[in-house]
Amino acid sequence: MKKSQRTSGFSIVELVVILLIVGLIGFLGYTFYKNSQKTTTSNSATTSSVAPTATVPVAPTVSSTSDLTTAASALDSTSGQNTSDSTQLDSELSNF
Repeated sequence: MKKSQRTSGFSIVELVVILLIVGLIGFLGYTFYKNSQKTTTSNSATTSSVAPTATVPVAPTVSSTSDLTTAASALDSTSGQNTSDSTQLDSELSNF
């Protein structure tokens, strides 16, 4: 009569297969992470090296109403699209 053995747990082959799968997933994740870091670094280097295309006049020191008028006219002559700065100057002029 043969005795039947009851085994439980994982065999060594199953453990090796699981370790190979986990190692492969880790390697692929590391590779993709490094590639994304290279792309991010090259994009930030590209954008930081771009020089501004327009020259911006230096803002005058404001000590009187005429200085605010000069600053408002300088803003109006350089940028017709962005009026938030001239609106702020107009509000400062009314408070002066």
